[in-house]
Formats: sequence, structure tokens, C-alpha cells
Amino acid sequence: MAALAAVACLWGCAKLEEKLLYVQPIGKNTTAAFLSTMDGIQMASEGMHRQVLEFYHDSFIKYAEVPADLLNVNSLYLDEGDRLLYNYQLESDHVSTYPRNVWVGGWDIVTAANNLINYADKAKATYTTAANQALLDKIVAQAYFCRALAHFDLCRAYGQPYSYKPDHSQLGVPVVTRALTLSDHPYRETVGKVYEQVVSDLNSALERFEASAQANPSAASSNVQKDAISDPYHVSYIACEALLARVCLYMEDWQQAAKHAKSVMDKVSLSPRSEYVDMFRSSQENKGRESIFRLNCYGVTFALAKDFDPTGTNGFFPDASLQEYYEADDIRRELLTYTAAAGDPEAYQGKSWPAVCKYLYYKSISETERRVCDLFVLRVSEMYLIHAEALAHGEGSLSDAADDIAALQARARGIEKDAVKLDYGSAEDLLGIIAKERVRELCFEGHRFFDLGRRGESVIRSSTSNAEHTDEFSALRLDYPNYRFVLPIDRMELQSNLEMKPNPGYVSYDGTYIDGEE
Repeated sequence: MAALAAVACLWGCAKLEEKLLYVQPIGKNTTAAFLSTMDGIQMASEGMHRQVLEFYHDSFIKYAEVPADLLNVNSLYLDEGDRLLYNYQLESDHVSTYPRNVWVGGWDIVTAANNLINYADKAKATYTTAANQALLDKIVAQAYFCRALAHFDLCRAYGQPYSYKPDHSQLGVPVVTRALTLSDHPYRETVGKVYEQVVSDLNSALERFEASAQANPSAASSNVQKDAISDPYHVSYIACEALLARVCLYMEDWQQAAKHAKSVMDKVSLSPRSEYVDMFRSSQENKGRESIFRLNCYGVTFALAKDFDPTGTNGFFPDASLQEYYEADDIRRELLTYTAAAGDPEAYQGKSWPAVCKYLYYKSISETERRVCDLFVLRVSEMYLIHAEALAHGEGSLSDAADDIAALQARARGIEKDAVKLDYGSAEDLLGIIAKERVRELCFEGHRFFDLGRRGESVIRSSTSNAEHTDEFSALRLDYPNYRFVLPIDRMELQSNLEMKPNPGYVSYDGTYIDGEE
């Protein structure tokens, strides 16, 4: 842990107040020396995976869910940043919360990945055994994946959806493929350019995993093999395919989205119904057979549990309208209802009430370090949904698309797939069914706000929502298109880099209103 803390220190430099996107020059010799050994490179790789965990755990999952339509809030316990996010009131000068936290967390991952790509490739000239060559290629592959994931997530947070303009020329984020210095002034590329880089990095990752397996085929581990996953806590070949499927879905490249999703579906099975709830609430013991890439929270202070804990000062709970999505026998309902456990106060005993249980571990877990819920980044259920949507949009068989949805519903309801009856007469009807199934399966896992945006749909909250509303603006509804579908670039970044354009619609750091066609 001490070593990882040192690594985190190297990668956490972008958290400095004045130069958010830059690497603080704590000493090139120090960085070069640390990353010149196999031990240092391996520890740095673990540090990079930890940066992904901190990014998702700290802010990104909540950013993807809180502004959408499936959560309600407890105003008494809501953090100020969460309140601003829920009510679409964030501005560039809110530098202690989402505009800055998401930005910094994403670039921390990019910085770590760029250093690993650079130094691990250099180390291949020194560490020439087959085992070392294979390991270095695998680590570089993982770094390409993480760089792609961070650019993709940052672009979704700060750039309007890919299809927002026909030529995808709306502002995205910088494309950063090397460690930056204080003399660099990165500028925002178009969303189209960012997605090009993301796809390129994922293809590079697949090539490096291939090279790793070829360098030492007898020792190919699960995160190199292309037909199984036994270690979902580390980036694998299959994780690259799965992320490509997601990216192609956002790009509306239906053929490639279906291709990559099907490739993953053919290799990794769904978790059975009997293990479904436990893969969320007891994830250290049951990682889930369908896990592709998830984040190991062992020993981590689990902030998301606090946000959703129904027996504490939780700020969030599922909106009452969500229950209408599910059949009575759907096991996924169990993850939306909390039943008082033995360790809860007496006042709660014998009671059940709505709660988001995907981030609530069982209180019966005795080992404190395992009282966590490992966060999903990618799992096979999403691949079924991507495959179905791509087929319904493209030239694929509607019956094949319906079969994907039937598989998920049969698992959830404990019935045979043939017993699932989907009522559709057109591709449009089926796409509506698929959209609802995405809610049932993926709610609160970091998808909803982005799903609404990429489909060009408005956020329409139920009448039970506690969203604030005035005569000027009501947070009960966010009509698409709208500048509030993206975060503002925070004031500190704008002040430190004059090449960084702010997002139109927001008040800039100097108090002026940023006009523009976006």
C-alpha cells in the first residue's frame, strides 16, 4: 500500500490548484527511474487501475445518474454539489465539486496511462525475456484501454453527444497522448476527433494483447486470453472488445457495435438468476460470471454506500416511478428495495422500503475490508442490450434483437426464454422495449443521463421528484437539446489555459455569459 501511495502521488499531480491538466515536474529523473524497472512498472499499472476506481467512485457514476430521471433526493442530507447537479445549477466557478472533480479525475487516468505507454515500451529494450516482453505488452495494452476510457468518459461529460451535429464538430475535450509540461496549452478537439482517438487506442490495446499472447503463449493469463475472464479486476482483451461495442453504439455505427457485442456474448455468459443480487451486494465473494471489468473496492472507504444507505444520511433513493418498469417476479426489484438487517436500529426492524441496493453490501459480512460493492465498468448484460439496439437500428433481424431482450428478462423472472412475450410490430416498437430494458438492467450503474442524451431525449422527472423549480426554470424537466446536458469547464482550468474554450451556455470564470450555437 505504501508503494501504491507513492504511485498515486506520481499520478495525482494534476490535482494541483493552478494547472489541472498538467503534470507537475516533481523530477523527470524520479519518474524515469521509478518506471525503468519491472517492479515500478507493475506498481504503476496497479496505480492506474486505482485511478479508474477513484474516478468512478468519487464522482463519475453519480454524474451519470443524478441529473437523469430515475433518482429522487432527500434534500436534508444532500451534499451541496449533488444538489447543484440534481437541479442543473452547476457553473464554472463551482470548483469544489463536479466541474472540477470529473475533469481532474479523468486526466489523472490519462496521465498515468501516457506514462506507462511511454516507459513500458522503453523497458522492452532492457527486459528481453519472453515473460517480461509479454508482461510489458499486456501493461501497455491496459494503458491504451484506460486512456481510451478516460477520453470517452470525459468527452461524454463535457461534450454534447456524438450525433449532436451531423459532422460531430461540437466541442469535445483535448486529445492528450503524452505527458504534458507547463509549456503546453492543450485545446479542445471536436467530439469526432476524440472518438477517433478512442477507437484507435482500443484497437492498439487489442494489438498489444495479441502481441503479449504471442510473446509467451504458455503463460497467457486471463487478461490476455480472448475466450474467458477469471480476473475482472484488471483490463482484459475482452474488456477492450466490450468498450468498443459501447463506443460504436454512441457513434451509431450499428454494424460494428453489434459485431463487438456479439463477440463478447459468445465468450462470457450471463450470471444465473440465483447469483444476480449477490454479485452486487457480496461482490468480494461473488464477482459475477458476467463481469468483464469491475473495480476492486476491497479496503476502500466506500462513499457511494453513504450516498445510498437508507439507514443513514443518504441523499438518494429510486424514484417511485421506477417500480412500474418491473414485473412482480423480476429479481432486479430486490436491488431497489432495502429490508432491515440485523445490524440496523430497532426502529427499522421488520420493515422494507425503496433504496438503491447496488451499492449496499450485506451488513452480515463480517470482515470490514470486504464491506464494499465492487463497481461495474463493463458487464455482459450491457452487451446483450447493445447487440439488440444495434440490430434494431441496423439491418439485422428484429427477432434476433428480441431474443437478446428475452434472455435478460427470462433470467430476471426465472422463466424459460420461450415464455417471454415481447409485443412489437416494428423496429421503433422494439427500440422502445430495449430502452426500457436498459433501465431495468443498468439503472444507477452510470448510463442513464448519457443514454437520454445520445438518443436525443429530454429528461422528464415524475411529479414525486424533489427537483427545484421557479418561474424562470424548473428542474423537473430538461428539454433536449440543452447546454445543461454537459458540464461547464471549471474556472481554474479556463484561467490557467487561455486555449481552453468554455462550454456555451454557462457563465464564464470572469462573469460573462458564453453565447454560442451549442
